[in-house]
Order: sequence, then C-alpha cells, then structure tokens
Amino acid sequence: MSMGEAEFEAFLAQTFPTPLGVTATLRRDGSPHIVPVWFRWNAGAVTIWTTESRVWVRNLVRDPRVAFSVQTFEAPYPAVMMRGRATAARSNEAATVEARAISRRYLDADEVGAYVARWSDLRTIVTIDPEHISSWSAGG
Repeated sequence: MSMGEAEFEAFLAQTFPTPLGVTATLRRDGSPHIVPVWFRWNAGAVTIWTTESRVWVRNLVRDPRVAFSVQTFEAPYPAVMMRGRATAARSNEAATVEARAISRRYLDADEVGAYVARWSDLRTIVTIDPEHISSWSAGG
C-alpha cells in the first residue's frame, strides 16, 4: 500500500534512528554507482551535504539523472523510492546552514557544531528534485 501524504512526510523526516538514504548515479559507461548518504527532505526535494570531488557527485554533474531511496529494516519495512534530476552547488554559507540541518537529523544537538566544523572542506549541497516517487508501507 502506498503511503499517504502525512505518512510519507513523517517517514522522510524521522529521526533517532534516522534512516540513511541511498543515492544512485550513472557512471560514464552507464553502469550504476550507489552510495549511502545522510539527507534531509525539504520542501519537496532531497538535500545532501558533500563535496564535489566524490565520484557520485562528479557523475551527477555530468549526467543529472539520479535515483534515491530510503527504507527501514523493521517491520513492516516501509520505503520511498524516487527518480529525478540533481544539481550540485558549492557555497560556504548555504552549505554550512544545510550541513547543520542535515546533521541535526543524525546527531544530538550538542554534537552538531563540532561535527560540521570537522568537515569544513564539504561545501557542496546536492539537491535532488524528484520527477517520480513511489512508496509502500503496511499502514494506511
């Protein structure tokens, strides 16, 4: 059964334990490259804090088609899958704001500032704009 809108939003916003997302991009030869990532669902898009030197980011800069999924490993095993296009933007100020927002989902509030400061070289925000979304859960 597909998730309703409220269930879908709650699923993507859940914290502690916060599920990882899985991003799939296309290599130059067309084969898939998948990577687990921390993410945030925000206003109909997925955001990911990273650096442009990562293979998956270089892949999406070359070919913006991307797939993204989130699932849990507890019954009833709900999941959300998306296909769409991604952009990567480098910006010190915006990246810091988004890095804090993403990290707050995965860390205790008192750990966020030090964690973001340790990764000062990560100044790229990837935004995935879904064109197709599917989901399932046993709820309804």
